Amino acid sequence: MKHILRHFLIALIALTLNCGAALADGDSDHERARIAVESGAIVPLSNILEKVESLYEGSIIEVELENEEYKRKGKKEDSISGYIYEIKLLTPQGNLLKLKLDARTAELIKVKGHGEKQARKKNGAPEGEQGQ
Repeated sequence: MKHILRHFLIALIALTLNCGAALADGDSDHERARIAVESGAIVPLSNILEKVESLYEGSIIEVELENEEYKRKGKKEDSISGYIYEIKLLTPQGNLLKLKLDARTAELIKVKGHGEKQARKKNGAPEGEQGQ
């Protein structure tokens, strides 16, 4: 019994240390995002949320800020390098859309998922922006 309890405590300590490291990484990501907004390198999340809500009906269920390079299909020299907001949106019809927006300009660069046309507001996203 002592042997099992000892292994359990070791596993618990290891798990606690790993969780602490994950939380520290999350804090540094938050700090990098704050600095990027303050420096003007990216627009605030509130601007992004307003943009999404003006284009689509539904509930935003997840937001991620990613630092990546994104090359647009069919446009050889048109790529975005840097921060991209990735938004997951649950539509009124129960579909999940994944939207990518340029964090510097709030421009919608890609929409993936079913039911995009049904969720689009009438005065929302132009035909050319979705599904790229």
